[in-house]
Amino acid sequence: MTATHVADWTNWAGNVRAEPRRVHQPETIDELRRMVAEAARRGERVRVAGSGHSFSPICATDGTLLDLSAIAGLERVDPDTGAAVVLAGTKLHALGEPLLAAGRALANQGDIDRQAIAGALSTGTHGTGRAFGSFAAQAVAIEFVTPQGDLVSIDANDPARFRAARLSLGLLGVVARVTIGTVPAYRLREQSEALSFDECLERYPAIEASRRNAEFWWLPALDRCVIKQFDETADAPNRPDVPEHPPGTLERYLKPDAVDWSFRIYPSLRTVPFVELEYTLPFAEGPAAIREVRRLMKTEHPDCTWAVEYRTQPGEDAYLSPTQGEESVTISVHQAIDQPWEPFFRDAEGVFAAHGGRAHWGKLQYRGRDGIAAAYGDSLARFEAVRAEMDPDGVFGNDYLREVGLGR
Repeated sequence: MTATHVADWTNWAGNVRAEPRRVHQPETIDELRRMVAEAARRGERVRVAGSGHSFSPICATDGTLLDLSAIAGLERVDPDTGAAVVLAGTKLHALGEPLLAAGRALANQGDIDRQAIAGALSTGTHGTGRAFGSFAAQAVAIEFVTPQGDLVSIDANDPARFRAARLSLGLLGVVARVTIGTVPAYRLREQSEALSFDECLERYPAIEASRRNAEFWWLPALDRCVIKQFDETADAPNRPDVPEHPPGTLERYLKPDAVDWSFRIYPSLRTVPFVELEYTLPFAEGPAAIREVRRLMKTEHPDCTWAVEYRTQPGEDAYLSPTQGEESVTISVHQAIDQPWEPFFRDAEGVFAAHGGRAHWGKLQYRGRDGIAAAYGDSLARFEAVRAEMDPDGVFGNDYLREVGLGR
């Protein structure tokens, strides 16, 4: 076990800083349980840093910050169901190989695999494709450490708690283990194609409906789009070695065809720090919303040149799912950390909110308590009822979550 007093903590992007009283790195779940119980007795709030890949201040705390990177690994795979029991600190990029050794794979992933599994689940991290849900939707059971240091497992046998637990923002307890559904291991063929903006919006619906996974990127500086699509294949792996090209360039997104195991195809290399705002919108609202964002960037924010990402999701039933049960489009805007972003992000958020959007919990948003309450309605109250039962003293909250109407 390590326990360190630090003056400063920052997330991956560098846009969020905190001054926790303590940073602990437990090596076992028993140590984790003791640390949580001790922090609660001291009256300190407890948050988990994960990989620090959230752009919102969701991990920030002035109390105890937990680093679960030592509580990591694939514990077992059920030979009958394929469900995988994974320790909370396991990074997504470390999960592919051991699952492959068991003949299994995650059904879907996003294009970043640096996150810890518990953080990815707890914030609703997702890939693209209406046939495949987020990490929260793939969860079969979640094991939490309570303020008393007890272990509580929640699954579909307790439907109300499970709808809260699958996307909990860390507010129900510290996730210790996740049981996640898997599928037989599969290989993917990745293909990409460059088009004009109008041609992309015309052709993308048919491509999205006919491919396993499809998304597109609009490159503002070039006013061009690249559609990326994945399909399962039995072909042998054949993946050209492609250097990382700078953000905003066509070459970064327009890549040679490649075949490999799924967990090697999904992620993209991200080495330049950036910030991001992402909104989930009703499926039919996507095309109009991205047209408005394009106009906004070309006329009012021409210096913002990072690509805009457009993906799809199925509806999900977690209380805090930004889909709120509806098939959805997600649109993400990005900017380098050393460039101004807030004026553009606020304007883009106005577009997304006008189209019925809800923000990704791990990314930036500015709507505040009233905007969140209006976007989630009764779902927010149902989540809060479970949270109040599991953490009545607000041990697992922080200032940011309280400001948006969650926790204490």
